[in-house]
Amino acid sequence: MKDKYDVIVVGGGPAGLAAGVSAAEQGAKSVLILERNDVLGGILNQCIHNGFGLHHFKEEMTGPEYAQRFIEQLSKYPAIEVLTGAMVLDVSAEKIVYAIHGESGYIQLAANAIVLAMGCRERTRGAVGIPGTRPSGIFTAGAAQLYMNIEGFTVGKRVVILGSGDIGLIMARRLTLEGAKVLGVYEVLPYSSGLTRNIVQCLEDYGIPLHLSHTITDIRGKKRVEQVLIQKVDEQRKPVPGTEQVIDCDTLLLSVGLIPENELSRQAGLEISPRTNGPVVYENMETSVPGIFACGNVAHVHDLVDFVTAESVRAGAAAAKYAYKKPGKVIQVHNGDGVGYAAPQKIRLENVDKSVDIFFRTTAVYKKSTIEVYSGDTQIASFKREHLAPGEMEKITLPKSFFDKVGDAPVVVSVNSTEKMSGIDVKFRTKRPDGITELVCIVCPKGCRLQVDENNGFAVTGNECERGAKYGKQEIRNPTRVITSTVCAVGGALSRIPVKTDKNIPKGKIFEAMALLDELEVKVPFKAGDVVISDICGTDANFISTRSL
Repeated sequence: MKDKYDVIVVGGGPAGLAAGVSAAEQGAKSVLILERNDVLGGILNQCIHNGFGLHHFKEEMTGPEYAQRFIEQLSKYPAIEVLTGAMVLDVSAEKIVYAIHGESGYIQLAANAIVLAMGCRERTRGAVGIPGTRPSGIFTAGAAQLYMNIEGFTVGKRVVILGSGDIGLIMARRLTLEGAKVLGVYEVLPYSSGLTRNIVQCLEDYGIPLHLSHTITDIRGKKRVEQVLIQKVDEQRKPVPGTEQVIDCDTLLLSVGLIPENELSRQAGLEISPRTNGPVVYENMETSVPGIFACGNVAHVHDLVDFVTAESVRAGAAAAKYAYKKPGKVIQVHNGDGVGYAAPQKIRLENVDKSVDIFFRTTAVYKKSTIEVYSGDTQIASFKREHLAPGEMEKITLPKSFFDKVGDAPVVVSVNSTEKMSGIDVKFRTKRPDGITELVCIVCPKGCRLQVDENNGFAVTGNECERGAKYGKQEIRNPTRVITSTVCAVGGALSRIPVKTDKNIPKGKIFEAMALLDELEVKVPFKAGDVVISDICGTDANFISTRSL
């Protein structure tokens, strides 16, 4: 380990791995990745479900597979060093990193550039102020995911989930597959804060009800959760008297939002956005302190790891090329009507090659809409959308030529729509009298609204890709799904190995397939892709490992 590096990356999760590889690719001669856990991969290690990699790798992967792909890339770059089990205590504006390590003790490292990639954390019961007793059986959705997917422990049998974030939706399915009864998902907002595709494949598939505009107003129990009190809320999110409902349960999962992990950012004196709770960043992910960059969920919370990767590649490349100059023209990016935040918040035109990606979230659910981009009174761009929702992050790309129209006024991103909805349409599948079935596609996060005409050879419309057309036909004729789980590992550094089916299997075979994994043990070593169980339930699909151990 050196005393000084070209680039130090804080965090070895998806953002940190992508930034480190990108920095080495762009010529950094020494890159150090610091990770507080004993293994790389971050949150991806417990995200055993599929749905990753469609944008970046052009294939659908599980979280461990996505992490494994990047971990394997590290060996191609001799410039990259990795130090796991290293807890970073402080980062200074002078680009000094202070950390502790089990073997090296207290360490002080200097860098020419630093990339912050610490990810985010979950809001807890204290953050949302739920009254009641303090029994066991209350978990954040991510903690429950860790217990089940990494440690191999179940968290309960009768489960209520508060909040409809993606982790909570995914855990509703995971708990159901492991034999628990999920009594319902309750969301205080009039719309889900998770992706539509996750509502369909995690709740609708298993008959789990989603209750919008509801919250928990009391938790009851002594040693363990025994009951929760549910109430409807009004437009101001205040409980409505007379709507009380008592639910008997032994477990409560909280999926009530994520917060960028920015204690180190504040210690370094970075400007923090009150809207994203992350550092204010330029188009290359540089923060307000020259030479310190931020990417991934530490900058703003993302839906997709693929977008985290794209942003982190940009941050790593910029860190490798870093040489501070007095910036030329800086364009501010503001959020307008219907937009909660936009990032990056600043653009240096001299750093823009061809285009700039701007990410944002809306403040309400809209149907047919136009995303409008203004500079002063001049509209410089517009983009049509069929559907917008706060739970689904949007991206627009502005070519550099558009900025020729920009004066000194900020660029403002707004939503123009006459179809603002009070909530989401919770009917994601409808059979019409004319033989057409309307349903939401789940093959990618876009969630296209499909129409399948059974009277016309199951012709599909509304899809934006061939995979969507294939899904629409299959969903009507014989619906299938990929199944993910974990099995006991014997003789390895971890106690569980994540597995998935290498092909879709019929929905009617899901629980029969899951039963095959009960009491199964796999001896280590094992490689990603190795077959654990072949020809599952006569479907010609196999359970395969999704990580090496």
